[in-house]
Amino acid sequence: MDTLKALMVFMTTAENGSFSDAARKLGVSPAAISQSIARLEQELEVRLFNRTTRQLTLTEDGRRFYAQCRGPVNNLDAAINQLRASRDEPAGHLRVSMPNSFGRRFILPLMGEFCECYPKIKVFFGLDDHFSDLVEDGYDVGIRVGMMPDSRLVARNLANIPLYVVAAPSYWNKYGRPQEPEELSNHDCINFQFPTSGRLFKWEFDRTGERIPLEVNGTYTLNEMEAVGELARLGLGVAQLPGHEVMPFIRSGELEVVLTDMVSLERSIYICFPHRDHIAPRTRVFVDFMVDKLGQHPDIIADLPGVDLSAKRKALAQSI
Repeated sequence: MDTLKALMVFMTTAENGSFSDAARKLGVSPAAISQSIARLEQELEVRLFNRTTRQLTLTEDGRRFYAQCRGPVNNLDAAINQLRASRDEPAGHLRVSMPNSFGRRFILPLMGEFCECYPKIKVFFGLDDHFSDLVEDGYDVGIRVGMMPDSRLVARNLANIPLYVVAAPSYWNKYGRPQEPEELSNHDCINFQFPTSGRLFKWEFDRTGERIPLEVNGTYTLNEMEAVGELARLGLGVAQLPGHEVMPFIRSGELEVVLTDMVSLERSIYICFPHRDHIAPRTRVFVDFMVDKLGQHPDIIADLPGVDLSAKRKALAQSI
């Protein structure tokens, strides 16, 4: 027996006072209502209704059972109505996974404006450089930086990331500025190790449309991107870092870029979500908001003075 369906039939019958009225309301035959009530009484081993040819009334057990069912049914009705309302209005809890450094610098400063626009959304942020599994860990949205994420996810490309080779001016003045990527073998290069896999990041260059990966060596290896930049600013070596990590320090003069004619744009910033269908309004508005804001952020999309990456960006867009 479908217990929930039988309970709804019982409640409707009790509230309407007859099998025929309950049948009209539920869109079934009076016989189907009568049979459902009889099966429920048999299952419970209790008579719920007194039946005569002229009247249908609740027994004492039936009245008590109706009173006990009314509260849970009201809660169920409220839950259904709230769910239906949430399909149209951005509201409820939103879980977002994002890298620690990127999230602190670019996502959190936008949240005041977002929450003013959508005050009924409550946001949980998981700051995690290990790239949580969105589905298994119950996240609605993920911000990802690097190569194309898990193919199971729906991903929107926010921006292509330029990778700049940088060091403090004091370092370049002491050891010289390379003219070709291969000359980096003569420099103290700071390696970045992926926290999840333990792999070293291979430096990347674009030489007239050809992607050139390069393994480098040096004194320092770190598993946190922001710390790589800190060592470079201290004059302790050369780093290759995404533009959004170093743009403020390039503008301030703390870091100087070399090999600007070979900047790679192979990596991107993505916003991901697990499903394309039945996207909750709270997820949809968050994704659209971040696409709009991050896609215009000057530290993310701005190129260096005298460095025009428009042709490379156009070529990448045509290849996707």
